[in-house]
Amino acid sequence: MSSRVSFWLTRDASMRKLNARVFGKNSPTDVIAFPMSTQLSDQNEYLGEIVVDQDEVARNAKKYKVGYAQELARVVAHGVLHLVGYEDRSEVGKRAMRAVEDSVVKEVEGGTGISNS
Repeated sequence: MSSRVSFWLTRDASMRKLNARVFGKNSPTDVIAFPMSTQLSDQNEYLGEIVVDQDEVARNAKKYKVGYAQELARVVAHGVLHLVGYEDRSEVGKRAMRAVEDSVVKEVEGGTGISNS
């Protein structure tokens, strides 16, 4: 069985509007995930949509002193984790998500030569 996810890349203005509409927060955020979990066929499932703010990713990459691609991999992983049921409302949930995100980033770095520059 395979799963599908839609990705949307956006900028601060659009993400600010989306974040306000969905969560009531008038600020951009790096990623918002919309779980849908719809069976497309016996072999395919649509997990949902992930919206990524490219501007916020760039700011976070600079803030955390990592490359843009590394930070993008982290937020995409974070979004996918939300689609499959992970939550980050508690410290335990945050740690669990961070562990998986770190693993994904490590795999991406090893497979594509992503650097911290």
